[in-house]
Formats: sequence, C-alpha cells, structure tokens
Amino acid sequence: MMFEHYSKNKKTLFFISISFLFIGIAFFSWQKFFESESPISCTAEARLCPDGSYVGRVLPNCDFAECPPAENFKNPYMEKAIADYLLTQNDFSWKTKEGSYNFCTIKNLDPEKELFPLYIWAHCGEYVMAEGELENLSGSSGPLKIDYPNELSYYDLQKFSYEAPRDGSYYSEDIKKIFPEKLWDKIFNFNRTDIIKQNEAKAKDEIP
Repeated sequence: MMFEHYSKNKKTLFFISISFLFIGIAFFSWQKFFESESPISCTAEARLCPDGSYVGRVLPNCDFAECPPAENFKNPYMEKAIADYLLTQNDFSWKTKEGSYNFCTIKNLDPEKELFPLYIWAHCGEYVMAEGELENLSGSSGPLKIDYPNELSYYDLQKFSYEAPRDGSYYSEDIKKIFPEKLWDKIFNFNRTDIIKQNEAKAKDEIP
C-alpha cells in the first residue's frame, strides 16, 4: 500500500509539473503576441507631392507613403519645356532684386488632351532665401493657351507661343474666347493654393 500511495503522489506531481509547463508556454506566447501587436507611432512629418497633396509616414517602417499618380502631363519633357519657355518670357520671369531666382509651375487644365494647343494654369514667382527662409518677392498666376507645332522633335523653346486673358473687366470675356467651354468653370474656380505650394517647394529645393 505504501508503494501504491507513493506512485500516485508521483503521478500527481508529474501532471502538476506538466500543467505548469503548458501554462508558462501559453503565458509567454500570449505576452509576445500582444507585444508584437502593441501600437507603434511614426513621426508626424509630411512630404509634398507633385500634385500639391501631402503624404505622411506609414507603418511598418515609417517610410513616406507613395504619392498619388501624376495626372498633370503624360509627357514630363513637355511639362518641363513649357515651364522653361515661360521663364524666357518677360511676363513670367523678371527681377526686382539682385540675386533672386525665378521658377514656374504649371497645371494641365485638360490632361486628356495630348496635342497642341494645350490649356494650362501657370504660377511663376521670384524668390530669395533670407536667413534660411524662403521669401516670395513677386509672382504671376493665371490660365494660358500654349501653342507649338505638333511635330516629333525635341522641344525648341523659340517655337512656343502663348495667349493669356487680359486683366480686369476683359478677363471673363477673354476666358470664353481663348479656352473651350468645358474648362470655363475650372478656370473661374481654380484653387491656387496647391500650385503655389508646389512652386515654393521647387524654389526651396533648387535655390543654392
């Protein structure tokens, strides 16, 4: 009987040990699971995208999110050529201060249209860096009709031409003469905030 009692105690201790082992494993697994699920926050930074929108940092590595796909110009060389052309024109590039820099940013008002004439909104500004801060000295913003011979070649800035609406009471009348009717509302209600921010971002990046 003593041997039988001893054996029963031994079996009981064995099952208790096994139970504690499984409880320990379960607790360790539960703790690791919730540690891995604990919230992680990224720094509250933002990056300006080419379309004027902003993206922040995202998990798991806190990299900046991808910018939305560009819908401005399907041909980036065309976009750059038009902006460069405007900088050769006195109406869009001028100097009010020694050492200033001029930049132009353009928005395609009719992205589906691939052949000239093209209809754009242009924002051009004159900037300087003062004590590490960007200062806007002067600027011009408005809709333009851009024309160029529809030929397969490198863009020759001398072959571009533009037509712009007059100011004041002539503005509305000229919009309806120069631009197709489907663009009238877009032009009259154009929000300049994003294109101004894009031009400022370009100036900050490129002014030495």
